[in-house]
Amino acid sequence: MWFVKLSQTYIKLACCILVGLSLASCSVQTINQMNAVTDAELRKISLPVTTSRSDQLLNQALKRQIGSTDTSSRYTLSYNITSATSASLSASGSSSTIKNTEMSVSYALVDAETGHLLTEGTVSATATSGTITSYYGQDVSARFASERLLGLLAERIYQKLQLYFLAAET
Repeated sequence: MWFVKLSQTYIKLACCILVGLSLASCSVQTINQMNAVTDAELRKISLPVTTSRSDQLLNQALKRQIGSTDTSSRYTLSYNITSATSASLSASGSSSTIKNTEMSVSYALVDAETGHLLTEGTVSATATSGTITSYYGQDVSARFASERLLGLLAERIYQKLQLYFLAAET
């Protein structure tokens, strides 16, 4: 009996030491340290010229995330926004509908000096709007959902670019 308790104690002690050693080998970076590494590179990104309202909203959201950009840009970001909307009747006998909006943005980051593609990808998100009986209210709700989605997608693109520059730095 005493042998079983002693062996259980040794096993628990060995597990604690193993967990402690594995945690000690991890490097912990604070958000401020991570931002210091990526901010300088993110500010060198040149955003595309906007041609539509969606492009303007995405550009504005990216500029808010990135902050002030350098005068000499080293990278060029290009993107393509796609959107799809589907509607379904939400209640029997009512004219209100639920609209599901799905947006995705395909982006590519290119080195402006060499022309090499550095990273590319697609981010997507969905939003539900509607349940308003007036058609005007449904349109306003759908437009607001699209604007929220563009802000969310800009944040996701920013995070993907941060991850790229963190991986490239290490």
